[in-house]
Amino acid sequence: MTQSWRQRVLQGHQADLSSWLESADALEVTDDEFESERRANWLDSVRRWNPDAHFTEELVIRLTGSEAGRGGLKFSIGNTLLKPLQEGVTASTDEEIELELVGVSSGSTVLHVRPVLHRESDEQESDGQDDLSQSTGQAMAVLFDAMGTVEAREDITEWTPMLSSLSRLVSALDRFDLAVQLRWLADDGTVTSAQLSESGKQYIRELRKTHGDAFTRIRRGIFGHVTEMKLPGTAVIKPPASPAVTVKFEPGQIMEVPLELGKEIHLIVEERKRLTRGGGRTITEYLFLEIEGRSSEVEVLGPPDLPITFRESPDQATDRPGQAHQ
Repeated sequence: MTQSWRQRVLQGHQADLSSWLESADALEVTDDEFESERRANWLDSVRRWNPDAHFTEELVIRLTGSEAGRGGLKFSIGNTLLKPLQEGVTASTDEEIELELVGVSSGSTVLHVRPVLHRESDEQESDGQDDLSQSTGQAMAVLFDAMGTVEAREDITEWTPMLSSLSRLVSALDRFDLAVQLRWLADDGTVTSAQLSESGKQYIRELRKTHGDAFTRIRRGIFGHVTEMKLPGTAVIKPPASPAVTVKFEPGQIMEVPLELGKEIHLIVEERKRLTRGGGRTITEYLFLEIEGRSSEVEVLGPPDLPITFRESPDQATDRPGQAHQ
């Protein structure tokens, strides 16, 4: 009798489970949606005890291919691949967001990257974190939308300013026969993904032929007085008869360039187009490349050669071989 009761209970649960599975299959939940829901539920439970709890934002970069390795990153691949990714984020936002590599794991090679937002002045920590999350989330949304358009082989006109950095990324992937998958883990638990498979990479190769201007690096010379400098990496140059130009520098690079307020300087820059934060229009910006004529005209001087002698200790009775005397 007891076993018959248990069987009836199990059969009832089995029917409920089957009904739930049938309805769940009809929803067709994607991996990103499932993972977003799981993370959001976990965060909701934690916030009952700590209302300020949030996830740490992270960009997960998965490289697949014969050169990807198993949990390691070759220096040759890292140097070639990570810079185009940084350029893609830079072209997606008004803010100075720098990416930093915080970990590498297996499967094939998975890079864990987090954003660093450079500020011109000190702000409260909470406000700075909120601004960082908002700016980085918007930048990732623009980058992922552009990659999704390329992967789907759709009209790229809206994302033309992104083509240059995406093209350099594809060139880096082609060099090592790799494909890339990106997954953005937002601080609120939301998960979004994008990828560049062989289909997307082939579309970029075709666009190079039809959208040549978007892939061309334009070098320009800028001559004028330095009117403003900002440590995060920008300087304002005022040419004699033209509007002032803001020049961007790579992180830390501005400290290596001999800029002085009020002094004249001649810089070589690369002209780039990028999207505004909302993605609605493009703006032109200038990235520092080098100082005009510095390599040929500036000579690095060292201190003059001075004669070096050694004084013998007074209590030494004998000379030692190879010892110099004054």
